Amino acid sequence: MLRHYYIIDSLDELEMIEHELQSFGIDKGQIHTLTNDDKSLGKHYLYQVDNSLKKGLVKSGDIGAAIGIVFAITILLLTYIQGWYLGPLGGMPIIMFAFMVLVFCTWEGEHIDIQLPNINSKVFKQSLENGKTILFIDLEQQQELTVNKIMQLHPMLKPEGVTSTTPEWLLQQQKKYRSLLK
Repeated sequence: MLRHYYIIDSLDELEMIEHELQSFGIDKGQIHTLTNDDKSLGKHYLYQVDNSLKKGLVKSGDIGAAIGIVFAITILLLTYIQGWYLGPLGGMPIIMFAFMVLVFCTWEGEHIDIQLPNINSKVFKQSLENGKTILFIDLEQQQELTVNKIMQLHPMLKPEGVTSTTPEWLLQQQKKYRSLLK
């Protein structure tokens, strides 16, 4: 998936664009609005950026989880090689310890990155300080042509680039989470 970035001044125009995108099959979870004026954003029915996207928690949490998996596997392999699982308590305490190490590493990865702004926020910092709003849309290849046609109808919308995006599996989990809340 690719993430398309746009800058716009008018939240009214942005609300209209979001409705058009949704009418053409773009899911709410693929459309994100980043602004410093969260009060005005609340007055318009726009899907604002999750705090995890503002801070970049997904990537750092994944890195922390990968490190935790390596540590957990190492603990379990060391336990097996040394035969510690044959003790009076068996292997359950060590399995629980390995699981706690995995959870701790994932949490720590997210915790460290909470204190650092996301790269996207750094790139658009000047625009946000000038009162502009950033729209970014996560698109599959087959959706790009449709979105490009919609965007050409809105001259106030300024394209700002394209980057790689959130993995597809994470977007599917966000959809499931939102459907549970309804």
